[in-house]
Amino acid sequence: MSRTQTIDRSQQERIIAEAIRDRRLLTVTYSLPDGWRRYKASFVSGSPGSNETVISLGLPRGGEIVTLPPLGAIVGGTFRLGHKKCMFSAGVRACREQSKSMLLTLGWPEHLSQLQRRAYERATPPRGNVIAVRFWCRDDESPSSAEHRDVRHGQLEDISAGGMRLKVADVEKLKLERAYKCVFTSSPGRPALVLDAILRHREAVEQGRASLGFQFVGLEMSDEGLRTLDRLARLVAHFQRSRSPHGE
Repeated sequence: MSRTQTIDRSQQERIIAEAIRDRRLLTVTYSLPDGWRRYKASFVSGSPGSNETVISLGLPRGGEIVTLPPLGAIVGGTFRLGHKKCMFSAGVRACREQSKSMLLTLGWPEHLSQLQRRAYERATPPRGNVIAVRFWCRDDESPSSAEHRDVRHGQLEDISAGGMRLKVADVEKLKLERAYKCVFTSSPGRPALVLDAILRHREAVEQGRASLGFQFVGLEMSDEGLRTLDRLARLVAHFQRSRSPHGE
């Protein structure tokens, strides 16, 4: 059964119109040649009639350089609605600076999906179920060959629709805020899950091992990504049920 829900057109227009009216906060994600970008933003204006949505991208403090998406690039957006998270994608039509923010003009979203926020709660694998994860830095990817990838291996500690933690033995050369490709199979015979993720934190654990925290990115930006997100949500629900005292 699908965990992600596609909203019908009339309800979608109402939800986005309310988000614009309330200047609701959202997270904006897009991919550039040198990696992923994620920024906090807020809805500003837009309507189905104008066929566009304007959002204000808050500029980070501390002098961080912000690289805006090029015109025509696809941007993903996520925002909260009660106990659900809403997701959409849209193309960039214009960018302009205004005061201490950047205004992005996007096309009006053609699709809006929802997922219960319970899917974003961490869940641990069932007892005795060891899940191995392969991962490598996206900087190591080569169009010509995959032979020179520095592939690392870890064991899944917990996972949600938003990210996962891995226990690893070798953390040399692993740098925070880098983009990684992560691959694992939840059980024998199942197709592999392939995910883009950013390494957000790292902490030492016993016996020289480390716990790595990855945040998944870009799943809301394509049909394939939404299908992967649905698989993740079902896996999280399975883990949650298996750890319940009554298996519910």
